[in-house]
Amino acid sequence: MNGLAFAIAPDQDTKASYALFPATACQVRFWHEQKASPKASALNIAFRLQLSGPLDAASIEQVLRELVARHEVLRTGFLMTGAGLRQQVWSTAPFQLDVVDLTRLDPEAALAEAGRVGGQQARTPFALSSPSFFRAVWLPRSGTQGELQLTFHSLIMDGWSFAILVRELVEGLAAVHAGRDPDFPDVDLHHGDYAMWKEEFLAGGALDRARAHWRKELEGFSRFDVPGDRPRPQARRFQGVIRSILLPAALSDRLIAAAKAQGVTLFSVAAAGLAVALQTASGQTKVAMGTQMSVRDQQELEGVVGPLINTVILRLDVPKGSTVADVTAQCGAKLSDAIEHLHLPFEAMMEMAGEVSDGDRPPLCSVNFALQQSFVGGGDEVRRGEFAATTSPSFNAGALYDLNFFMVRRPEGWRISCEGDTDLYDIGTIDAHLAKWREMLETVEIVAKLPAAPAAAKATATFVAGVGNSGFMSQTELEAKARNIVRFNENAPGTPIIALNNTAVFYELARQIGAERPIIDIPMVPEGAPREFPQRAFEDVAADAVRLIRLARPHGPYILMGHCVLGALSLEAAHQLRREGEMVELVILNDSWCPGYRESMPWHDRQLRKMQVRADNIPRDFRKALRGETSMVSFLSQYRIVRWLGVANLALKLGLIQGSASEHMVSENRWYIEYLLAQQARYRPAPYDGNVQIFRSGQVLNGRLFAHDLGWEAVVTGKPDNLVVTEVPGMHDQIFRAAGAAVIGKQLRERLAGIEADAPTGS
Repeated sequence: MNGLAFAIAPDQDTKASYALFPATACQVRFWHEQKASPKASALNIAFRLQLSGPLDAASIEQVLRELVARHEVLRTGFLMTGAGLRQQVWSTAPFQLDVVDLTRLDPEAALAEAGRVGGQQARTPFALSSPSFFRAVWLPRSGTQGELQLTFHSLIMDGWSFAILVRELVEGLAAVHAGRDPDFPDVDLHHGDYAMWKEEFLAGGALDRARAHWRKELEGFSRFDVPGDRPRPQARRFQGVIRSILLPAALSDRLIAAAKAQGVTLFSVAAAGLAVALQTASGQTKVAMGTQMSVRDQQELEGVVGPLINTVILRLDVPKGSTVADVTAQCGAKLSDAIEHLHLPFEAMMEMAGEVSDGDRPPLCSVNFALQQSFVGGGDEVRRGEFAATTSPSFNAGALYDLNFFMVRRPEGWRISCEGDTDLYDIGTIDAHLAKWREMLETVEIVAKLPAAPAAAKATATFVAGVGNSGFMSQTELEAKARNIVRFNENAPGTPIIALNNTAVFYELARQIGAERPIIDIPMVPEGAPREFPQRAFEDVAADAVRLIRLARPHGPYILMGHCVLGALSLEAAHQLRREGEMVELVILNDSWCPGYRESMPWHDRQLRKMQVRADNIPRDFRKALRGETSMVSFLSQYRIVRWLGVANLALKLGLIQGSASEHMVSENRWYIEYLLAQQARYRPAPYDGNVQIFRSGQVLNGRLFAHDLGWEAVVTGKPDNLVVTEVPGMHDQIFRAAGAAVIGKQLRERLAGIEADAPTGS
């Protein structure tokens, strides 16, 4: 724990010290809002977890105490000093789990009592003098079922952080039950550390472009309000009610398909539908709404518990008579701009818009919209052994906005909701706004033109149309990639090898394989400058690859190949093609680790493995750069901080270091490979009983933490000879040079000859 520490004695029995850290801009705003309305609970965040397993209150309290000890923000208070608001991180903080026993009640009475307690918890404000802003109530229904209600203040929590806590809670319960230490990852950064960094970041010139963007975007800003049933009261009471509608499965599927077809996210389609509904209700043609975004755009911030969010403003032009399709593309572009300029604090946007702090109305935005894929991050359930946790709809803590619309994916489907301020709106009016939103969403159509088929595939364009909407790739990108498909040995008779990489990598390999086997190269890296993409299921990225594979070769049999993360993408594409009835003769994984292999290791093994890799990579790559085998640009660009600061590119432009054009291209493409790796982190391949060939770099470390088969043995099932591992000379990025390509080419000629000889006649 860093910072300036002071020793104090809060009471006679407990001595504790604390450290002071800066408060972030949003924490300062929340603190002042709470101070202005000390009896208001609208800034509370009330979560409900349904727990199952061999449960008891003592174990739950023990694990929650461990989480308070692990994460500083859970034992953080706030202190106003002469230098401004400071986070007051205590070395220890008292925590006690409250228990309300429901075991003697019938199910209906237990549900009612849980609702009463949950509503009370949600609407009980935290005192600003509190040493922590977190409390919990356990409501057991039996020895194996119960509800855990967790209430936080917005000063210390966001949705991402809650997902971290849920995973650690379930892991902790499983560990206590098994009598072992929990497999928790190291906490490298706390929220106080982030706040110190953010203070320095904002003081520099890093946000000049963001300031210029938002100044232009907010020029001529006027507040967007939806007329109420009553005049706005002089003092806000934050009285709210949440109303919801569950969308039919068919409508949910259509919205997702429409988003994919237009190359935008579901957020853009849903927000566009809401904007058209609000234009109708208000009569205004400039619709403005706030939305919250995570600022965890660096890997180091992914494990930080605390409020790492920012509110941004979407101002949409919605002329009378606009359709949802008219507004969707505009919304997607506005969202992309907001992501690019995300780090300017909302409080700075308020100043640019000329907003004067007014406790009688929401700051800057009267309307808010949020879309939540899942409350627990990687899915709707977290499970470890006998223990599982799922979320339930939260209790209303109070209305922060006049109208707060949100869309949440639940196990039963997508649910649209509206929390309305009942001092302004009747419940019937809130229901009417919700119904109008749904009505607009029902008008959404899937509008997508077929990509222009290459000459070799035009005869099968009707077949290709059947997979046109399976992925997220826009039609423009699909057309561009189709034009860039490259074919080697095009007239050769054998089944082509379809590679998901770039042509420069596979040219030597095509020569080594020989003229009897075609190779089709499908470029996956988007053209143009690096840019932001939304999080996508790895399966959906693979679906885009399948669309391109179908364009290049409409029917099987298929041989698929990929290097690094694109190897795992090739295997998922093979799964999808086989489900569509196609034959896949072979999947070739070039130095591609199995997704989940490293992630499933115990924490101490993961750390040890990381240290071994780092200790091997840094001196080796530095020696390569000194010998001229690679450029100093490639060496430096491996490190996130160097790329973030642009040091390597600046040094290259100034002539301080040298770099070849091909290596510069690899460095420029690294952003997309890192994007794919981030999507792969949530993916676990299903068992695969087909033929798989692994080419393993001879420079990969050996030992207990470095499986010879790169972790694929647990996935590739079927006959023992389905999985073959061949070692290749050269490092990860050099295995396709002459020496490595010779080994790969020889092995593939022999392996494919054997596979095709064993294939049934007519296949």
